Amino acid sequence: MKQKEAASNLGKIKEELERRLIVMRYSDVTVRHYMCIFGWIKDFQEGYGEKNYSKEVGQQFIAEYTLQANHAPTLFRCARTVVRRMNEILENKQFTPCFREAKQECPPRFIDWFNKYLESLTKRGLSKSTITTRKRYAGQLLGRLPVAVASLEELSATDLYNTFTQYEWPSVSLFTARSLLSFLFKSGATKADMSACVPKPRRPRPLPSIYTGSEVARLLSSVDRTTSMGKRDYAIIMLASHMGLRSSDIVNLSFKDINCTAKTVEVVQVKTGRPVTLVMNSDVEQAIGDYIQNGRLESSSEKIFLGLRAPYAPLTAGAGYEIVRRYFSLAGIAAQGRRRGPHALRSSFATALVGKGVPYTVIQEALGHEDPESAKHYVRVDVKRLKVCALDVPKPMGAFAVMLGDLEGVL
Repeated sequence: MKQKEAASNLGKIKEELERRLIVMRYSDVTVRHYMCIFGWIKDFQEGYGEKNYSKEVGQQFIAEYTLQANHAPTLFRCARTVVRRMNEILENKQFTPCFREAKQECPPRFIDWFNKYLESLTKRGLSKSTITTRKRYAGQLLGRLPVAVASLEELSATDLYNTFTQYEWPSVSLFTARSLLSFLFKSGATKADMSACVPKPRRPRPLPSIYTGSEVARLLSSVDRTTSMGKRDYAIIMLASHMGLRSSDIVNLSFKDINCTAKTVEVVQVKTGRPVTLVMNSDVEQAIGDYIQNGRLESSSEKIFLGLRAPYAPLTAGAGYEIVRRYFSLAGIAAQGRRRGPHALRSSFATALVGKGVPYTVIQEALGHEDPESAKHYVRVDVKRLKVCALDVPKPMGAFAVMLGDLEGVL
């Protein structure tokens, strides 16, 4: 009975949260962020054995969860907003409006170069959402330059220094600033490359969330493979854990991406736009084949993975995340601060390759990374190999040796 009440508490809050966001015309990106953070709060709550969500749970989540260490400041602020919204729903209150400062528009004197910068982004094939973000922060930077800077040719390092020290800048705005200033120099708008003047805040890179081979096996064994849903979910988890595919690439798989003769998966990655070809092992091949032949519902869609309700539309990346997260709960695997989605399985796959001594270039190719150094990120959790690099503790000398001798006498 208590479990039913707990599920009703979270279910009603999630349903009302989604309803209000849609009614208030929040963007799809914002809704996805809210639902992602709602999932983290749910996981956090379940980890502490709490039956129902309460304001105290929300406060504890903000105080203890590793949002600040593992995520950008903007996402941490979003998490605080989600907790506030959930509390308002819990108390049957309307959303309290949160007023933001007006967006900084590009001054008329810089508008020509501003538009040329946006055109260059379009020609590079960047997504609409990325261009919108760059447009906002590029206009913000140009709007905050001193009024004395009448043209970009007069822009100096001192002007940029004063601008960057006067305001607070999120990391995404600094990235945009470097991109804009680099473009202006290459286009002849500025006399020097001012992108080097943009601050580079150092944010600790979190350790990847990884699971052991036995935990992944336990996760897979929790799937009921006798049902259509189980066959689908098992194939999705296999692609994430045994091939390291991202959730967005898994749900976008089409029949044309599977080469049965060569036993490969050939996809163009959604995140990077880079093509990658991966070899399927027999277990992955059997899992996909079992779903397509015995579990997939009738549909004209070219996408492989479909929903279970008519009209059987292709899954979204968010749905892929929810599928994996649900089986982590069913398997009873303790998160212990780790993420519980497809990306955690991707990280586990990469770490396992590092542990087997696979060269970084091979891992980079398997993961579809653009940066050759990206694979080295996973060696930080390979304890066995890190122990090899450990240095012997030097013999104490001088005053330190004397101090240790005195302590031994006292102890």
